[in-house]
Amino acid sequence: MTRLPPLRFRDLQTHWRPTFRLAWPVVIGQLGVMLMSLVDTAMVGVLGRNVVGAVGLGSSLFGLAFIVGIGLLMGLDHEVSVAYGARREEDVARYAVQGLWLAAVISVPLTGALLFASGQMHRLGAAPELVPLAGRYLKTVAWSLPPALLFIALRQTLQAVGATGPGTVVLLMANVINALGCYALIQGRLGAPALGIVGSAWATNLSRIFMLVVLLSWTVSSHPRWWRSFAPHPESLRALVRLGVPAGLQLLFEGGVFSLATVLAARLGAVPAAAHQVVLQIASFAFMVPMGISAAGTVRVGQAIGRGDAEGARLAGWSAVGLGVGCMATSAVAMVLGWRLILAAFQLDPEVTALARQLLLVAGFFQLFDGAQVTLAGVLRGLGETVSSLVANLVGHWGVGLPVGCALAFGLGWGAVGLWIGLATGLAATAMGLLWRWQSRSRRALATH
Repeated sequence: MTRLPPLRFRDLQTHWRPTFRLAWPVVIGQLGVMLMSLVDTAMVGVLGRNVVGAVGLGSSLFGLAFIVGIGLLMGLDHEVSVAYGARREEDVARYAVQGLWLAAVISVPLTGALLFASGQMHRLGAAPELVPLAGRYLKTVAWSLPPALLFIALRQTLQAVGATGPGTVVLLMANVINALGCYALIQGRLGAPALGIVGSAWATNLSRIFMLVVLLSWTVSSHPRWWRSFAPHPESLRALVRLGVPAGLQLLFEGGVFSLATVLAARLGAVPAAAHQVVLQIASFAFMVPMGISAAGTVRVGQAIGRGDAEGARLAGWSAVGLGVGCMATSAVAMVLGWRLILAAFQLDPEVTALARQLLLVAGFFQLFDGAQVTLAGVLRGLGETVSSLVANLVGHWGVGLPVGCALAFGLGWGAVGLWIGLATGLAATAMGLLWRWQSRSRRALATH
């Protein structure tokens, strides 16, 4: 088998700029997705620690369904980018339509599961004061899942052809609507009723409906050739599902361990639940940066494969990994040194703030691993490889991280800090497994394309 030439730093430099140019609108868009949840958490802080913990519990379950849906749609990244790189416009158009079909179909069972879960919160073992609030929040916000997934399908298709701006602009506009909605509906301002925690959920629903309507309108007007036929295409749907199922399971294993950690933190009481929720929102917000870079890496690797440029695919992949890790190094420094300023935005009581500070230090430690694992998963997805990411997340998070976290939290009595050390351990194990796999593929298997 022919080997590719050695990796050289000066070759990577030529790829950083195009990777960053594609990534930064995606990053802003990903931050916009996360900002909604962050704003919800910050604005319900005035209602007390119980409400903050309840939003965390409800958001963790919604986020789990949402991230599984995103994973099932990730086949669009590879299929559309390869078709675009090979200049097969008819395939791009077909996948654009099939992405919407897939999003619509998967949103039905996922929304149903959330509505069912909203009435079963007591079975999670959460602190009793959190259960009714979390159930009401989840029952309302569950209805935002279908428009959110349809929006994601459109955004994935557009970014795979290099059109990252429209989705980003729409997300930023939606965040303004969400913030205004929270301001009005949580405490009854601007003539709106005071709905408390449910007001936060309704603001999210309205903003996500807005996202879908505006981006769909823009896409139909700017790419009219994509919409000549709305008929399902079984072969294309099978291709998307074949790539999407492993990606969805990978995100289920990754997101599931964080959701389970939220449930376990809720069992420890209102203070650990609130501190965990706040720091998880901060860490998740930081995670959106390498996640956006990961998406850019998927597109650039896929387009290079479509052109038959194996060396370009390898360099594009490594440049994305380097950018992802570099950005998370900055995030780590901010969390360790700027914790006081960061936590001040959440209006927490002193007891919650003290615990959140400890958790934020642990989160700062695992930033590099988090950036590495998500960008490595993205560049592997650009090759059409999603099973290795699934295996790495299963072993890393559930085989290593979760047992360590439970042993420290409940066996040794370290509480929420122990849970977070376990999360850090799982991310490190996952990153090392994916690094090994990408090194293997970039050295050998890419030469066969």
